[in-house]
Amino acid sequence: MRFDQSYNKQEFLKFLKDFLPEDFTDKEEDIIINNSRYKEIGAAKILGFCESLDLHVLETTHNRENDPRIAIATDAFKILADHWIHKALVIFKSKNSENYRLSFLTITLDSGEKNKVIKKYSNARRHSFYLGPDAKVNTPTKYLVKNGKVSDLADLTERFSLEVVNKEFYKEISENFIKLVGGTFGPVKSKKTYKAALKLPSVDDQSQASLEFAVRLIGRIIFCWFLREKKSKSGVALMPKDLLSLEAVNKYSDYYHQVLESIFFEVLNKPLKSRGEQFSDELYSLIPYLNGGLFSPHEDDYYKRRNNERSAYHDTLIIPDEWFSGFFKNLETYNFTIDENTSFDEELSIDPEMLGRIFENLLAEIDPETGESARKSTGSFYTPRAIVDYMVDESLFAYLKNRTKIDDKKIRAIISYDLGDDINDPLSQDEKHLIVSSLGDVKMLDPACGSGAFPIGVLQKIVFILQQVDSNGQGWFKRQIKNTSSDLRRVIEREFANKNFDYIRKLWVIRENIFGVDI
Repeated sequence: MRFDQSYNKQEFLKFLKDFLPEDFTDKEEDIIINNSRYKEIGAAKILGFCESLDLHVLETTHNRENDPRIAIATDAFKILADHWIHKALVIFKSKNSENYRLSFLTITLDSGEKNKVIKKYSNARRHSFYLGPDAKVNTPTKYLVKNGKVSDLADLTERFSLEVVNKEFYKEISENFIKLVGGTFGPVKSKKTYKAALKLPSVDDQSQASLEFAVRLIGRIIFCWFLREKKSKSGVALMPKDLLSLEAVNKYSDYYHQVLESIFFEVLNKPLKSRGEQFSDELYSLIPYLNGGLFSPHEDDYYKRRNNERSAYHDTLIIPDEWFSGFFKNLETYNFTIDENTSFDEELSIDPEMLGRIFENLLAEIDPETGESARKSTGSFYTPRAIVDYMVDESLFAYLKNRTKIDDKKIRAIISYDLGDDINDPLSQDEKHLIVSSLGDVKMLDPACGSGAFPIGVLQKIVFILQQVDSNGQGWFKRQIKNTSSDLRRVIEREFANKNFDYIRKLWVIRENIFGVDI
């Protein structure tokens, strides 16, 4: 089966014969879809069953172009619960796209309610590979085809593990980092030693300045790689592949000085009106101005440029094109997604959380004095998403329980990404108002926030809850302008009328509710 082609049921069934244990049998059976219960999935069928894994295989179809992942996953979990299915491989295809997802879904069912019309479930998890003509299929091909037939449930679970994919990706990032700054890489028996490719003006190899420059460079490149996935309203990528791709490296010699420096410091770092004339053409016009500081040149970036002249350090800051070719070749083999994953629904692609892992971990790779890992001395440790999610959920649960006195089950339901439990334990209108008011006052502090995994998790969850209890934003909006000055009120009203509402709500939550500190 070719994962870079559109979905074909017969080819998929052939793949399953080679992928699943010998006791897999294909038997097609339509599933009746109740449109009042399932909001997104319009058709579904069972394709087969593997007895040794207690695993069903399903095919589903939805009609949405924007692919609302959480809502579609919730429908799928309802289908599993309604048919008393604990585990399933599910094809999610759309009538509006040739791309599709192959997902591994698991739920825990309430064993005491098997005969009830509405089945209760918990611990819902979906792990998905994005496949089709627009997908990068190196990773799914490796784990689903080249690794051979599944041996048991643990093996199947690992094949659909985001952590396994992330570890493999980070390992490649780490090796490219070592190639850039110099040092040894890999386990003792197969250690490789690399001479530093990076040369900075008047700086020794593996100095702290050199390491920090390399981390910033890799972080900036990967951030830009995510911009390739982000589309404008007209459907055009915010970062053109003509400038950022393996083909671009082959096209432009002295790639760092000729292309990347300009993108970082003259384009992303400046509003459209402040950019030089050479950056006003169509290729650069859709690249946004980002005011977060990531692309503000540091003193240690060695960037001094006047008008159209080359940087003053053009001949003394050296990064070979060969290094970019190798690095970009690695990046081109992975799917990148701009959607943040949750423990409820994980796409086995590289998501923005990887930026945090890179910034937190790369500087801990090498101690400039010893050449060994500096992780213990810097305290640089990556917190897995499952732990972040648990910390966020428990913190918000304790706060809302104490503040609102609402029933525990109702609070758990509204905090959960699963939309199904909200139906079983619905909130009254007064309770929704209480939650909006309480979340408006909450203050969340991470005293050692690192790259911000916990604050971002809090942001995601607060905005998600507000979307459920105050979908049109009116309750939240009235509360925010109640005690503000007349000048600020006019600004809020203007923003509310003219901008994407979720953007405004996120901005307000970041400003008013979330705080982080680090050394």
